[in-house]
Amino acid sequence: MAREARYLHICEALQHQIETLRPNTLLPSEHDLAGRFGVSRVTIRRALGLLERSGVVSRQRGRGTTVNPPKITRWLSPMHPFEEDLRRQGIKFETRILQYAPRHNPSDAVLESLRLSRDASVGFLSMLRLVDDRIICLDRRYLPPDIAARFDPQMILERPVADVLGELSGSAIIAAHWMTEIVAAPREVAAPLGITPGVLILINTGTEYLPSGTPIQVNTMSYRIDRVRFQFAANYAATP
Repeated sequence: MAREARYLHICEALQHQIETLRPNTLLPSEHDLAGRFGVSRVTIRRALGLLERSGVVSRQRGRGTTVNPPKITRWLSPMHPFEEDLRRQGIKFETRILQYAPRHNPSDAVLESLRLSRDASVGFLSMLRLVDDRIICLDRRYLPPDIAARFDPQMILERPVADVLGELSGSAIIAAHWMTEIVAAPREVAAPLGITPGVLILINTGTEYLPSGTPIQVNTMSYRIDRVRFQFAANYAATP
């Protein structure tokens, strides 16, 4: 077997084994795995590193390599608010508020999406979403000034953000435009997510609207792709 392909073969073999193990199971040491596969510890580290970047295992100095819990599923279509999506699946989650600023100077793109003038300020809410005490995503919301002045971040600890915004605006959110892309995590996103800057993440950026067509929030959700997978479903009309 070519030297370059050895770690890939080992990675595949370990992944098959891991699929039969419970979360938090401790894998054999690098020394033991090197003996089992007849390769160097450097090759084993490459295989384990690939599994770690894929979210299959976690590696800690002094503890070793352990099996991670399965990734959670986030539905991209049909799309539901984060809270509703996880509750539909029976997944318990935690929200940790990092910051709320009722007067924040946003980017021009946010101002344009909210249809505000260049000198306007917005409300800015930043929070982490966690499942089983593991950070899943960084959730950032930008709110129009009239909503921001009446918004209390404590309101969303037990209720979906969309419900709170609907109550404050007097009308339910009925539409959204979203864009999804995979990018290298910038420092300001990597730090709260607990990852190294430059690691790939998936970002959903969207604007949500009231029945009048008025934008009510801009939402940017940055997901750890080692802990979340994404699913899409659609029905196609029958063709004659």
